[in-house]
Amino acid sequence: MIKPHSQLALAICAISFFLVSCQVAVDPKNNSGATAYYQANTLIATVETDVDTAFRASIQALDKLNYFRTGEVHKDDFTTILSRKVGDERVVVKILKLTDEQSQIQVRIGIVGNLPESQTIIAEILDNLNI
Repeated sequence: MIKPHSQLALAICAISFFLVSCQVAVDPKNNSGATAYYQANTLIATVETDVDTAFRASIQALDKLNYFRTGEVHKDDFTTILSRKVGDERVVVKILKLTDEQSQIQVRIGIVGNLPESQTIIAEILDNLNI
């Protein structure tokens, strides 16, 4: 049986795991200078382009990486692309409008996230944007 103070320590560790944010290289294999940050199991990158251009680059990246796109949600200030990968794991790419010429791209894979695979997706999107 787990003691109450052990349960509290476990809960604090679990909460801090989801709240920790760290900066990561987007494409470390090619020595790319692009960076993003990983927070709450989501990889987040800011790009100097409008939402529509980021959306088209994201669609191209997902298609090239052989993800099966299952839907899209278009709103005034964001666009979400829903996809699946082999094993039926959910992949969500969300593009938020920061300004007319700046967007934020968020990639989340599954429930607990997958940093290396998210980096691959973001790197492909940035490559499509020529960044």
